[in-house]
This record gives sequence, structure tokens and C-alpha cells, in this order.
Amino acid sequence: MKTAASVAAIVTVCAGGLAFAALTQQAEDREAPPILLEPLRPGVVLEQYVAQLLSGLRQADREGDGLDRDDIKLTRALAQAHSRATSVAEVLRHDLDGNLEVTRSEIEQVMTREDNASLTNQIDRLLNRFDANSDGKVTVAEAAALNRFSDVHHQLDGMLELDPDGDGKLTPRELRELAERAFAKVDTDGDQKISSDEYSVIAPRVREAQLARSAPSCALPALPGDAKLIAVGAYEGDAISSAVIGGQDEETNIIDVAIEPGSQPLYLVLTSYESMVWRFAGATSRVARVVVTSLGSKAGISASGVVGIPARQVTIGDPDCPRYFYKPDSQSTVVAATLRRALGRSPDRIFGSYSVQRVSLPSGEIARAESGSVPPPRGFDAQMWSEAARYWPGGLVAINPRSVVAKGSVEPYKVLPSQMGLSQLLGLGAIERTSTGAFKIVRPIAHMPPSMGGGHSVTLIVAKGVPVPPGDPGHSCIVLESSGQSRGAACRRLE
Repeated sequence: MKTAASVAAIVTVCAGGLAFAALTQQAEDREAPPILLEPLRPGVVLEQYVAQLLSGLRQADREGDGLDRDDIKLTRALAQAHSRATSVAEVLRHDLDGNLEVTRSEIEQVMTREDNASLTNQIDRLLNRFDANSDGKVTVAEAAALNRFSDVHHQLDGMLELDPDGDGKLTPRELRELAERAFAKVDTDGDQKISSDEYSVIAPRVREAQLARSAPSCALPALPGDAKLIAVGAYEGDAISSAVIGGQDEETNIIDVAIEPGSQPLYLVLTSYESMVWRFAGATSRVARVVVTSLGSKAGISASGVVGIPARQVTIGDPDCPRYFYKPDSQSTVVAATLRRALGRSPDRIFGSYSVQRVSLPSGEIARAESGSVPPPRGFDAQMWSEAARYWPGGLVAINPRSVVAKGSVEPYKVLPSQMGLSQLLGLGAIERTSTGAFKIVRPIAHMPPSMGGGHSVTLIVAKGVPVPPGDPGHSCIVLESSGQSRGAACRRLE
């Protein structure tokens, strides 16, 4: 984009009108900017299209003198304030004694009691989201600090970049002229209406622009100029970590990261769906920065961490920011757009896989664990371990909680996740198989096996005199032998 000063200089040197006409022709020959193509759809007419663009500009233009940086800054600040107010209101509606903090007891009194299992899960989810210091209560400050703000104002930034005279303002007149020219480029038959055939030509560019604009804004440390920027995505790991991040109800996986020899520094962005331990080995001196994010979170913090890299070089990002991905599709496109916005350039390489045992960087070679290659730990039930190995062929990996760089709490599992936990409990004699395929809890256990949802769900019968273990049962069916009462999604299937 040329500034007004540079245009003036070209006009002066090149004898005025001829140079200006040439510059105008170059601008008209270029493709329409994506920001002007996004509102177009089959059937849209010119005035409808222009009105939509002008409406967004005028709503943000507080002083009526054209859209500028101050307008965008204020619009964004107002949206952030609204997001904070929404979080605070969600918490304070449970504040029965008016002391500006909410306890579990108050939440229980406010929420309905039709389904005790569902109630417990709702309370746990609310506390997990807001209770940053895990003290069992939520303060107004904790609620306000949880930033759920999704920045949807990148469109205004894109519009201001269109500023044709470079004076830092985009006026309605300027935008109308730009919009009419963009529309004319697509409206090849000149009937002032976009047909399906005309739209099909620009549809791929529109989709790409929409994906880029939907990318979240993530605050990331600066990228060294000489560093190679690499993004890696995974849904899950092939193994379970013995250390859990973010509380006993999480399922924390582990992926090994092998850094290959070389001299170029590496800036790594590692994303996952599951809570993850990324364990580094090899030429780790090459790693200038590691950014780790996961969709799994505790009180607004990514429930993931790093082993083998000094804490000063590790950044635990906000949950799903950048977003997790595991294959080269629209989500990896969004990640690339996020990195461009945060760091000034797209990743040099981007790799992904649904499940990973080890990734070698910077080559991106991904290794998977072989099913049945890891024997059960001593004391575990072999038959149930075989079932667990279908989900985690890499088995159980011992991790010292103190070695993990993380924002969330890191501690040993009391009971391992789902089938792995069942194998552990069977080996201890705390649960027994029944003739119906269910499992009977015959001795007190410290915690419900986490991650008992979907295909991991089972029926757990709590024997008479045995307390119901704490924790989220997921989709499993919990049956009380003493009363015959049952709860949980799987119970409905049994009925």
C-alpha cells in the first residue's frame, strides 16, 4: 500500500497525469482485497453489499470523521469489558450472602437438584473454570480475570488497511468507492447482482479469508528473527503420563519431542486436544522458545506442560490459543493465521497427527506406538491392561511431577484414567468383575477413574458399606447396591 506522500512523489517525477493514471490502472487491475469479498454471496445486489460494509464502519466510527486506530481500540475495549461483565455476572448470581465470592455450598443452593450426578458435574465445571487458586471458592477478581473474549474486530483492522490516501482514516466515501470497484470486478456481466457462477470464482478466496479472520488473537513471546517457526498439532498422545496436570479428573497424555542436531534456533508451537506433557530430548539447546496450548483447561489455563526445557523458555498459552489441530485442514489454516497475526509471519513448517508417540523436529517425522508392545506394570490386571492398550499403545510413562513446567497443578494420579485405571484397581483388588460385565467396587478407592466417557464408559456397582468415590464418572453408570439407585448416561442404556 502506497502512502499519499509516495504517490505525490511519483506524480511529480513522472509528469503528473500520466503517472497518476498508470497508478490508478494498476490499482484497478489488482484483485479485490479479501476483506471486501467476504460480504459477497450469490444473489447479493450492489446497494445491499455497500450498505453492509458502511454499517460496520459507521458503528465503529465514534466521532463521524472516518474509521481510525482509536475507534478500533475503543470498540475492542468495549467488547472485552462486556466479556468480563458476563463472567462476573455468571458467578455473582450464585452469591447468596453478598460478600462478592461464591462457595460450592452457594452454587449447590442455586442450582436445581433434579439430577444429583449432573448437579455435581455442573458445579465442578463452574469451579474448574473460575477457581484459579483451587481454594474452593470463586472471587469477583477470578471471574473477571477469565478472559473468554473472542476478538471479532479483525475486520475493522482489515478495513483500515484499505485507507487509499494513507491519512490513517477510512471515510464512508472512500469505502463506498473501494466497495463499488470490488463489486464490479466480480459482477462480470454488469447487472449489479452477483450470480452463482460469478461467486464460484471467488468462493475459495472468501473461505480462506474467513478462516484467517476467525483465527483467535493469542499473546505470544516475540519470535527471534533467525529462528525457524514450527507448529505441531495432535489430538492425543499414544501414552498416559503418570503425572496429571490440572486435577485428578483430567486425562494427561504424553508425547516425546526429539530435537535433531542443527544450528538454527527453533521456535515451537505445540497444540493438543488432550491435556499433554511434551517431553523433550536431543539437541534441546536449539530450542529458543516453546509455546504449549491444549483445549483441556483448568480455570482458564491450558492443562499441559513441558519436561526437558528450562521454565524461562516455556510459555503455557491460553486454552486452545493457538487452536489445536491434527491434520492439514481448515484448523491448521487458522493456526497459521494466528501465528501470522501474533508473530508477523507464517510457520515455516506445520505438522500434525491424530495420535503421536514421538515427533522429531525440525524434520517433522512422527512415530506411533505399536499395539501390544508395552507389558502391564507389576500388579495391574493383564486382561484389562490389554483393553487399555487399544487406546494407549504406548502404555504408562513415569513422570516426576516436579520436572513438569506447567501453570496448572501437577501431581501423581490417585487412580489412572478409564481402562488403565480399571486395570490398576482390579490388580489392587479394589474392584471385581461381575457376571454381567460390570465392575463392583468392594473397597474404598481414592478417586473415580477419570475420562470414563464415550467408549470408555462402564457400569460401576458400589457395594454396601463402600463410599461412592469422588470424581467425575463421565458417561458411566453408577449403581448403589444398598438402595438400587443408579445415575449416569450409561444407566439409561441399561434400562
